[in-house]
Amino acid sequence: MDHQLTEQAELAVKYVNTTNRTIFLTGKAGSGKTTLLHYILRNTHKNRAVAAPTGIAAINAKGVTLHSLLHLPFGTFVPENISFDPSNYSYQVNTPKSFLEQFKMNTHKRDLIRSLELLIIDEVSMLRADMLDCIDLVLRTIRRNSNPFGGLQLLFIGDLNQLPPIIKKMEWSLLQQFYNSGYFFESLVLQKSSVVYIEMDKIFRQSDPKFINILNRLRENELSTTDIALLNSYYIKDFSQKENEEYIHITTHNNKADLQNNQSLSRLSTSSKSYKAKIIGDFPENMFPIPQTYTFKIGAQVMFIKNDTSGEGRYFNGRIGQVEKIEENKITVKVKDPDDLIEVERHVWENKRYLLSKQTNEIEESTLGTFQQFPLKLAWAITVHKSQGLTFKKAILDLSNSFAPGQMYVALSRLTGLEGLVLSSPIPTISLKNDAVLKTFEESKISSDELTSQLEIDRKIYAFDLTRQTFSFQQILYALQRHLQTFNKEESRSIKQQYFTWTKELQSEIIKLDDIATKFNNSLSSYTHLPDYLRLLSDRVTKAMDYFTPLLEGHFTTLAAHIKKVSTQKKVKGYIKELKEIHQLIKGRIFNIEKTALLIKSATNNKILTKKDIQKSENHKKYSKTEPTTEKKKTAEISFELYQSGKDCTEIAKERGFVRSTILGHLHSYIETGEINAIDLITSTKLETICDVIKKTDAKSSSDIKAVLKNDYSYEEIKIAMAHYRFLVKKTTL
Repeated sequence: MDHQLTEQAELAVKYVNTTNRTIFLTGKAGSGKTTLLHYILRNTHKNRAVAAPTGIAAINAKGVTLHSLLHLPFGTFVPENISFDPSNYSYQVNTPKSFLEQFKMNTHKRDLIRSLELLIIDEVSMLRADMLDCIDLVLRTIRRNSNPFGGLQLLFIGDLNQLPPIIKKMEWSLLQQFYNSGYFFESLVLQKSSVVYIEMDKIFRQSDPKFINILNRLRENELSTTDIALLNSYYIKDFSQKENEEYIHITTHNNKADLQNNQSLSRLSTSSKSYKAKIIGDFPENMFPIPQTYTFKIGAQVMFIKNDTSGEGRYFNGRIGQVEKIEENKITVKVKDPDDLIEVERHVWENKRYLLSKQTNEIEESTLGTFQQFPLKLAWAITVHKSQGLTFKKAILDLSNSFAPGQMYVALSRLTGLEGLVLSSPIPTISLKNDAVLKTFEESKISSDELTSQLEIDRKIYAFDLTRQTFSFQQILYALQRHLQTFNKEESRSIKQQYFTWTKELQSEIIKLDDIATKFNNSLSSYTHLPDYLRLLSDRVTKAMDYFTPLLEGHFTTLAAHIKKVSTQKKVKGYIKELKEIHQLIKGRIFNIEKTALLIKSATNNKILTKKDIQKSENHKKYSKTEPTTEKKKTAEISFELYQSGKDCTEIAKERGFVRSTILGHLHSYIETGEINAIDLITSTKLETICDVIKKTDAKSSSDIKAVLKNDYSYEEIKIAMAHYRFLVKKTTL
């Protein structure tokens, strides 16, 4: 385990990697939630994806939006199939039935969703309960699993005391009959299943105990009159931001922030330059991290919106400075504490998607498009919402119009300490009450000691459940059954139909394997209550791996050879696609068996399996570049292979959709090399006669030979003999 992780972070990592529990990871602002997210993404052995409710949140989490990953609907999702008149609503409303009727997802995306072992949802405070129920519906449908989320582990990350989900009044009038509030934990799916609640309790952003205690009480809505009096002592009437550099104004509304930034920029009489973002590929506007075009002036107060990726730590997300110099490809920013000039180049944001690798059976990231722009924005003012995740040493807070619980907390918690705080107006004495349902959910959290004890139980359940899932071949059998249902043509009309018996035999072999696997799984129950269950389970899984893997590898190799053979024929594209699906499932099962063996062995040695461990494994190295080849062969080669299989020219012509003379033309080169004996295509008498004419007349063309032989010989026969004659000449020369 990384020595830099806190006790709670280590506990979260163990729950992610050694259980299948649904987890809610929370913590106060500045407690390291994002740092832990990136640690998990780098190290977990599980096939994972990270998603967020909004485009900006997805970009910041280096993931994708939930809507793009799972094809969620826009509007409102009603979790039950109620009857309603859509015309009565001015917004889109979906029920499970109406959503599934129009739901579409391609095969590749479905395979990816089925291969997921961990889905991380960041900024979960903004995720609505109805959308989480829709997520559950999609996952159960795609993964063909009736368990919550289709048996997929979910990790929710966020602080519910910050920005809440947004539900319009007209939407709530429909949803309130199903939910007590809009928070994600009110979803029906989570009412039926328990959540592991882990809170990060160490604060990294602030170090002043007095300020930390005030923030904690504000977060819990327990500010005392003394706290309010202390905070209001930082109220400074008519505080001049112009005369106090590096202060940023945090306000509650976009129009206030935009107005202040624009007015402050216009007051500068220095030279200016506009920079337009370079957009390559697919990068939707709703995911732009900053406006596409940004204008800066020398002397403008700006803020970095990314951490320095050079490793030098010159700037961080939220650091304030002034523009010193503007050039075409770089902007120089002057910062204080310590005084420094930083040359800033364009940063690249990526719009990603997830793909399932056919080689490694792992989920990989692919870049759809990029957004290149300077990681700077005007920083005289910013909204509370856009300040999430940022850190400021100095800020002017306008909290007079805080309209949601958590806004005041988010704004104050951006600061590193009280010494940098200025209030533009006193904090109102009216209490901002947190939702009662939120308080009830927070009180459901159990202690670290209880979580640690529960972890041992959950690890055992996961080890046995994973073993049973791994040594099951139902997914392969399901694909084979679907494949067999497509054999519906007469044998004479379909190349595919010729392999029906072959496919039935393969199905029979997999059924035998599954029967043996079922017996193996049934035998595991005798180990579940033993104290050394991990060691015993590890031994049993290793033996099972040694038994099943060679058999699966045999089927894998046979299928690869079959795919290669069939690919030489025409009109088999759909057939090959179905074969490849089965082939991929078998390879995936080989990977999973070895991975499960490694996982349980690691647990036996009190270690956590990592991504690097998987990449070092034998089967990962062996199969990561293995895929049955279906490269397009030369048309003559295809005809030659069919000829070798016992088919004559007429049969090959019919199968490939050519005339007989074309097929004979394909075979001429193989006659010339001696791979085809000309006597198999023409009588020995005719062959000798034609070759004799070629030798005596030194004829170079078939028409010259035809003129000598008249109509007793066809052009087809003459060309075969000419190829044979060239073979004889080469043979004599050698």
